[in-house]
Amino acid sequence: MKTILMNMVMIYDRYNKKVLVLDKKKKHGWEGLTFPGGHVEKIESFNDSAIREIKEETNLNVFNLKLKGFIQWYVKDNVDERHVGILYYTEDFTGNLIEDNIEGKLFWMDLDEFINMPNKSDSMDDCMKIYLDEFTEIVNYFEKDKKLDIKYFE
Repeated sequence: MKTILMNMVMIYDRYNKKVLVLDKKKKHGWEGLTFPGGHVEKIESFNDSAIREIKEETNLNVFNLKLKGFIQWYVKDNVDERHVGILYYTEDFTGNLIEDNIEGKLFWMDLDEFINMPNKSDSMDDCMKIYLDEFTEIVNYFEKDKKLDIKYFE
């Protein structure tokens, strides 16, 4: 089975009480408001991949990443492939944010405001259940573009 590994990091500015949000450009299933992240490359630790992706997308250096949990997607039509998202959180960062990049626009937003935004990317509501410590793992089952089932694990 082919496994595609991805990461995402909620960067929280504890002084201003805001999270860094990416308004992602059109990309199937992830357009809309999300947190920065990307794919894990060969021979790269999950932690190192998250640090690299954040630097590439935001120009920020992140430290002290805390593993929050995992989100997975299985597509019934393609049983030989699964996607795994590794979700991290940090309040420790340095650098100068680059607001516009190839992925979209970055900006700081109040966490409660972000949670209530209607234009988040497809799986962000589920990811927020992990970031808010409701669950540590969520598994989504799809057939084509239709969600068949979802399982939550504490």
